[in-house]
Amino acid sequence: MQQNDACFQVVDHNVLRRFCARLFSAAGLAEADARLVSDSLVASNLRGIDSHGVARIPHYLRRLAHGSINSRPQIGTERRSPSTAVVDGDHGLGQLVMQCATESAVELAREAGSGWVSVRNSSHCGALAYYGLQIADAGMIGLVFTHVDPMVIPYDAQNPFCGTNPICIAAPRTARGAGDLETGAFCLDMATSKVPWNIIVNACIEQVPVESGWGADKDGNDTTDPRSVVGLYPVGGYKGSGLGLAIDVLCSLLSDSPYGPDIPAMYGDFQERRLLGGLVGAIDIGRFLPPEHFFRRLDDLLNRWSAQPAKEAGGRVFYPGEPELVRQQQRLRDGIPIGEQTLRELDEAAAAHEIDRLPRRSEEPTPQTSTAESPLE
Repeated sequence: MQQNDACFQVVDHNVLRRFCARLFSAAGLAEADARLVSDSLVASNLRGIDSHGVARIPHYLRRLAHGSINSRPQIGTERRSPSTAVVDGDHGLGQLVMQCATESAVELAREAGSGWVSVRNSSHCGALAYYGLQIADAGMIGLVFTHVDPMVIPYDAQNPFCGTNPICIAAPRTARGAGDLETGAFCLDMATSKVPWNIIVNACIEQVPVESGWGADKDGNDTTDPRSVVGLYPVGGYKGSGLGLAIDVLCSLLSDSPYGPDIPAMYGDFQERRLLGGLVGAIDIGRFLPPEHFFRRLDDLLNRWSAQPAKEAGGRVFYPGEPELVRQQQRLRDGIPIGEQTLRELDEAAAAHEIDRLPRRSEEPTPQTSTAESPLE
């Protein structure tokens, strides 16, 4: 479910980014950290991944207020070998922790050819594409994994065990320019469930039904009522089920973090820390072959993929990451649709933190459609 399936209003991306940064600053984050978290969330909305966008802000603010997320974490990085490191997030916002791990993985890869960073003591980090695309923009192949609390029903089981446990693999088509429609990076960013859990949460907020076949109620029956969903189905049956478990191996066991049913619930006790793990990898393409040769071959691969005859007349075969790029260009131009209930929650948060409410595009004195502004300004 995208936000525009519900009643919504449109907000300019720059206006939204600045509002969110002010809100996080008012909640106690350092100014640079507030800008980074805001940018990651708005980037998800721009790409059409509304499940991981600004609708999550009220939840983050509640956890910040209850102390289960540190507003000023002392994130530590311990290098373990020429190509490995461990990042301890000190229970900060997951975006800050994964950003640190991403930068560390790229730095290690530049020195050693590949870099692998295990993450511990983190929290919800948003969409993994935000980090994978940064690695691709550095001219490398990025692999990003995280896990969450039990939300997905294993194949042939009755109760949830693993989380939606997403995976992101990103690869560049040029030395720079992962966000350009002409040279957009390959970017597979997917949950190992049929849909992310936060799509269900957004549907609850906006009071709209979900599709049949996404999740089950407490009796194990399919339901379209988002309030009744207690578990999601794995994508691809036993294949997605096994992949979700494998990601727990990478994210839980390497970082010595809780796994599956032992992970504290995202929407559970707001005073309980999440203790999430993750794994970020970067591969320096130049250690295998000339990067330009790789870029040309990936460009040819994706062009041939997209040139395949579409099943429906007038259709198009998209490569992973391309639909999000198309949506991003549209929303940069037209604005980001935000559901009415989400807007109400953001207005309430603004009032509680004594900042101005978020202006809708219809309320702006002069439309702001420029995309030249730095995403962290």
